[in-house]
Parts: sequence; C-alpha cells; structure tokens
Amino acid sequence: MPFRFMKLKKKQADVAEQLIDWWDEGGFLEEGQANRLKNTLQRKSINLKKVAEYLMGLAIVSLVVAFFQLVADEWILGILERLFEISDFALFLFLIFLSLLFYGFGMRLHNQESGVPLSKHALLFMGSLAFGGALHYLGKYSEAGELFEVTMVLVFAVQAFVVSLLFRSEMLGDLGWMALFLWLGLETSRQSQWESTWMGMNLPLRFLVFSLVPLLKSLVFRRSNNLAYMALSSQRAGWVFFWVSLWLVSLFGNHSSWSSWEAAPALSLLPWGILMAAIGVGLWIFGRNNDNRLYVWMGLGGLIAVGYTQFFLFLWEPLHPALFFAIMGASFWGLGRTVERIRRG
Repeated sequence: MPFRFMKLKKKQADVAEQLIDWWDEGGFLEEGQANRLKNTLQRKSINLKKVAEYLMGLAIVSLVVAFFQLVADEWILGILERLFEISDFALFLFLIFLSLLFYGFGMRLHNQESGVPLSKHALLFMGSLAFGGALHYLGKYSEAGELFEVTMVLVFAVQAFVVSLLFRSEMLGDLGWMALFLWLGLETSRQSQWESTWMGMNLPLRFLVFSLVPLLKSLVFRRSNNLAYMALSSQRAGWVFFWVSLWLVSLFGNHSSWSSWEAAPALSLLPWGILMAAIGVGLWIFGRNNDNRLYVWMGLGGLIAVGYTQFFLFLWEPLHPALFFAIMGASFWGLGRTVERIRRG
C-alpha cells in the first residue's frame, strides 16, 4: 500500500515528529516504522507563484505612484487643466481607447501560460472602469435624458459580466453585480418618478428582494464546472446585499420617509428583527450540521447585528446613557470572550 503524504506547516511537522519519537521511545512502534512515518510528513513550502503575483501587483502600484509623484507638481496638473476644456465626445473617445488598451494588455497576459493573474485582473478592472467613464461622457454628450443614462449603467454591468466570462475573472463578476444592483435601484426609482417607494417597497426592501437573484444564479452556475468561479462571485454578491439590505429593513422597516420612521413605534419593526434572527439561527444550524464555517459565521454575524439593532431601537430612549453604554461594553466583552473560545476550540 503506497504512503499517503501529509503536508503540514513547519510547526505542525515538528510536533508530529516529536510525537513519533515519543511513540518510538515508548516501544509503541515497530522497528523502522518511525522513519517510515516521518517520511510521510512533508513541510508546506512557500507558494512562490502567489508571492510572484502579489509582488507584481505591488510593483504596478508602486510604479504608478512613483510616476504621479514625479510629475504631479507641474505636468499632470497642466494636463488636468487642459483635460477639463476638452469636449465630452473627445473624452468619450479617449476613454474608449484607454479601455481597449487595458483590455488588450489584459488579453495578452491571459493568453500567456506564465501570465500573472493578479496583473491580468487589475488591467481588466481598469479597462472596465475606463469603459464606464466612456459611457458616462457619452450620456453627457448625447443629452438623451435620464432613461439613456440609467440604461448605460445596465450596459456597463453587461460588459463587466461578459469580460468576466471571457477571462474567468471573479473581480469583474463582482463589479458586474454591483453595477446591476445600482441599475435596479436607479431604474425602479425612475419608474416611480423618483419617489421613495416602488410597488410598495422602499429601497432597502427592494434590494433585499433583488439579492435573491444572484443567490439563485449561484445555484445554477454551480452545476457547471466552467462557471464555478461565477457561482462564487454570485454567491458572495448575493449574501452581501442580502445581509446589508435585511439589516437596513430590520432598522428602518418599509417606511418611505424619515418622519414616518421616527413616528413609528419600535414594536412595529420587531417582525423584521425576528425574521433576521430566524434566518441567522437557520444558517448557523445549517453550517454546524454541514461543517460549513461560512454559514456558521454568517448566521452568528446576523444574530449579533440584529441583537444590537433591537438593543438600540428599544433601549436608547428609556435607559440612562451611562447604563446603556455600560451594557453595550459588557456585551462586547462577552462577545470577545466567546470568539476567543471558538478560536481556541
């Protein structure tokens, strides 16, 4: 039967070797078995590929900073002054050229087997931002109105998703979801004549509903090996928007104005808090049962967030400020101790 090698960190390997020596000295191992066990231990080496990626990224950032530091005194300032005198259409053309330039360099690194992924993603990201700037100036030049400008945000989201698919870039996938959520917020607000509610929902509640889209898409992407990276990006975006939106809804409810929220009793917001707590408990239980630390921490984080939100809503006015902050300090200390025990366990 072939040996199964165990890759351990240096300290872990040292402890394992000490245990093997102790077993050998105690007569628990057969002759020669100690050496065979030690031969199965492999110390993890430094991931030179990752180190090269981060060093390349730092090199790019350092060179850009050095360049701006060198010329910012006169040359760059002069260019910026002249840049604001250029027409919107000229800026549109310049940013399109810049976007294609970044995409071209990113494609070149993508086609090289030894290309550095961090550099590729950084170039693609800058190319996408330049494309977004070009769309902005196109909207200003065309003066086509708010519908055109809002639609350009959707166009930006689509191009980010396309680039993400072509170059297998999670970073561009994240950018695409952010742009898509921005478009959904703007479009629903435009349809409601920029009122606070759309189909009876305020903005946080709308985003809470919209967050289900990337979460459902991640389940679809997960079925395909070629789109697994998109599943991670979709899941990440979905959970971020879900929890932020749910927390805002638990704090503000579905109120459409600040005055209506101030006039509403805290008890009217309690159902949203209960919903957030129930989801947090459900995710925590699911994570514990399936040994999934992500869901465990998401559920725990949701419970902590809703706990403090309800604490503020119900106890801010009736409690004396000194007692209020004393209770809060004690709760933070308790949470810190709990986290310490979890890490040690």
